Amino acid sequence: MNKKVFNLAFICCAFVLPGCGGVMVSLGLSDPPPTITDSQYFNTQVDQLLLNVEQNQSRKARKAAVLNFVNADGQVSSMGKFLTTKFSERVMAKGLFKITPPGQVREALERLKIKQTGELTRLQLSEIGKELGTDAIVTGVVSDLQKGSDVDLSVKIIQSASGELLSAASVNIYRSKQVQSLLKKFE
Repeated sequence: MNKKVFNLAFICCAFVLPGCGGVMVSLGLSDPPPTITDSQYFNTQVDQLLLNVEQNQSRKARKAAVLNFVNADGQVSSMGKFLTTKFSERVMAKGLFKITPPGQVREALERLKIKQTGELTRLQLSEIGKELGTDAIVTGVVSDLQKGSDVDLSVKIIQSASGELLSAASVNIYRSKQVQSLLKKFE
């Protein structure tokens, strides 16, 4: 008798519990987490971000300097660096606009004595644009809101000459162990 009860309980658990996740998702209670946060996952998330950027843009940039994405404190984490690189890769793959190489951006910021904090004055934007020959500057903030929630990547494309916001968009990044680890590393 105990064996039959055990088998019945096992079968119920095996078939009923996995179905609960689908029910919760269909009710809008939560999205299922991705199976893994690999390169393909990040490509998909950044592609969604770029789609949002395109939909929200008032004008299209021709050439942009992408500054390292910072956290809320203005620091560049390994996650911010990774997402900056991934953003630039996907922009180039889609042919949205030309990107100034990161080394040139870093050198220009050093020459101009501008620190990457995520916020720039109109004068700083103009100086960077002139120095690099770009018509736009891309800034980004990786927001680690709280434990247990997703991480938010918010990007702004700003016209370097006028300081006008050309586009802004954001996307959620699943908080995997890899993401948590990269958020805590600073260079």
